[in-house]
Amino acid sequence: MDISAEAVLSEPLDTSANIPLRVAVYSRIMNAIRGGHFPVSSILPSESDLGSAMKVSRTVVREALMLLEEDGYVRSRRGIGRFVATRLPRVGLERIRPMEEILAEAGTDVQVSRTTHVLHPSSSVFTAEPLGIREEDPSWFFESIIRRDGAPIALVQEHVASKSRLMDSAPEAAQAITEDIRKESTLLANLIAAVGPSFGPGETDIAAGTPGVARGELLDLDAKSPVLILTQTVEHSGRICYLAKTIVNTGTVQISIIQGA
Repeated sequence: MDISAEAVLSEPLDTSANIPLRVAVYSRIMNAIRGGHFPVSSILPSESDLGSAMKVSRTVVREALMLLEEDGYVRSRRGIGRFVATRLPRVGLERIRPMEEILAEAGTDVQVSRTTHVLHPSSSVFTAEPLGIREEDPSWFFESIIRRDGAPIALVQEHVASKSRLMDSAPEAAQAITEDIRKESTLLANLIAAVGPSFGPGETDIAAGTPGVARGELLDLDAKSPVLILTQTVEHSGRICYLAKTIVNTGTVQISIIQGA
């Protein structure tokens, strides 16, 4: 096994929030595949070697590999072993992921720049109702522009309540919100890094629309240009704690929604 792959696999598995061990192993191997530690079409280490690297049983590894095969990451060849698929499946909106990660699916780097980080009254039903707060209650507002090759391709506007279970139970998340310690990432990316798999589930509504004057200027678009509008909510501890609206320039970006057979 490649040294870099073994190093990635040997890191402690995240089994918080009652995540089944097979799912944690699935995620670890999938991330190693997507990270290039197991190149496309290459043969995977044996179940025993994978189990030894992650300190889990062969049974757990086998269950994780079966899931990976179902999802198109792995192919089996009788009498030889398991191989990484020749073409990896694209990941769309079926998982909670930062918008910069979704927009980078094509293999082109994107950059995030923060334009606003402020605590202010919620001031609208759009913000207050989903977050379960009153319109006069304060909430944190983050605005970021995602660029590709210097050109703006998406505007991300994120909201979190100033008082919530998330703020009370996750100090790292509270720091990410109040201090905005990583301005080169969206708030969602920072919250996922702070909270981990317990951040969720979520829901995203998709609609076609126009950016309007103010948002259009930030995206270098005419106010009536067609855009994709994604409205997302994410839960933590059974309550919605995160709300975002993302305006995507449909002339430069494609977003996939993965559907099963």
